Amino acid sequence: MQNDRFVKLFLKAHPFAALTVAASMFFGGCASNMSGYYADLKAKLDLQDYKSAAEFVDSSKKKYGKKNILLFYLDSGLINHFADNYSKSSKSFDSAKKQFEFYYTKSISAYGASMVFNDSALPYYSRDYEIAHTCVFEALNYILSSNADEAVVEARRADTMFKMFSANQNGKNFYKDDGFIRYFMGFVYENAGYLNDAHLSYYLALKAYKDGLAEIEPPQDLINDAYTTAVLLNFDERISEIKKSYPSAKKTLIPRGYGECIILDYNGYIPEKIEKTFDFALYDIWPYINEVSVDDQDKRDFDKARSIGVAAFADDYIKVAFPQYKDAANAVNSFSVSASGGNKKSYPVQDFSAIAKKCLKNDTGKIYAKTLARAAVKYVVGKSVSAAVQRSTGDAWGALTQAAFNVYSAVSANADTRDWKTLPDKILMSRFFLPAGQNSLTVNFIGASGEILASKEVGVFIKEGKKNFVVLRSVLN
Repeated sequence: MQNDRFVKLFLKAHPFAALTVAASMFFGGCASNMSGYYADLKAKLDLQDYKSAAEFVDSSKKKYGKKNILLFYLDSGLINHFADNYSKSSKSFDSAKKQFEFYYTKSISAYGASMVFNDSALPYYSRDYEIAHTCVFEALNYILSSNADEAVVEARRADTMFKMFSANQNGKNFYKDDGFIRYFMGFVYENAGYLNDAHLSYYLALKAYKDGLAEIEPPQDLINDAYTTAVLLNFDERISEIKKSYPSAKKTLIPRGYGECIILDYNGYIPEKIEKTFDFALYDIWPYINEVSVDDQDKRDFDKARSIGVAAFADDYIKVAFPQYKDAANAVNSFSVSASGGNKKSYPVQDFSAIAKKCLKNDTGKIYAKTLARAAVKYVVGKSVSAAVQRSTGDAWGALTQAAFNVYSAVSANADTRDWKTLPDKILMSRFFLPAGQNSLTVNFIGASGEILASKEVGVFIKEGKKNFVVLRSVLN
């Protein structure tokens, strides 16, 4: 009754108060849409115009807004990495790490806002697997800039992150280690002369691949690395352990006068995160239930308009939206390299798609519970306010208020589809020895049926006794 008296006094002061509240919620609950921006960015990336793509990202910081600033740093870091702007890329990745650490130690004060609007009301905190891979990209920046010592710093940062992830929630954190990151950081340690650290990283990579989310078997090259470094360090127990688990393990050393060439190919795009929506409406006791998966902006706008139309005339209305992944098309399945000494095929070392999907699946229960609770809050608030308005001013205003809250529910029920959208689908690798000095390679990109889809000539300068890197991207729609 006290609420009724408050509503009556409030409406006398402002007859359109309820509609004003609903309108403010409407505009406050809408999240900025970035789908058009990412379509333009990926168009530049598909043309391999990385310099233009990097300029496009760095000039678009305001589009991301404060809540998505971490995503801006991730995109800027990776696209500048593609464009060989290594210093700029590392600066952006450092900013991403600092922002992540700030969020990691900060209480989520915006949680209440997400219960009223949607999860997009919260800042984007980054997934653990996303921030961990910044260490790989940044280490590569330093390696390609001939700065092995700074690359080691990134290797140690990655190790610290894994310890933090493992300790979080008493070791129950879903993403705790990563085979590819451990594998790559073994290269970093070995190049810098830290053989003991390299061996430990290779050894941990074997276990992380076996237990990890990517479902990739430990590559034979990695098995050989773990075994070889154990032999060089005279770790007899470790030698026996590795040989017992992997009988194919063999000692492999870079021949005198040669260096090792390691090609990393960023293959495709990580799946697109889209929303799956459900409309629940009641017209004079007759139900309307509809399920829609929103794939692109035109369809999103159409479905949004339809939901608003349904909501405006329903007696009771609830809309909920959940995130899901949609695979991105890419014809390139693998690559091979023609060089002196023969032809070497690639193999997968990382699967971002598998990791992203499993992380989302692991969060499904939490997302559903929170989404349904949020829908219930909106429903109860709308019914309570409209009933109070009806008692105070009559049926017409009560019905109009209910319609306003229904429309708000239709507009504000958005799934949080934010993630690091410029990541590749997979990372492919090929390793082989080349004579020290300048070498020319032919890289053939191969389709699912084994056909060559495209070829690329690559030059690489090989340092004797070192691991030398070439970074490529392969996307063909």
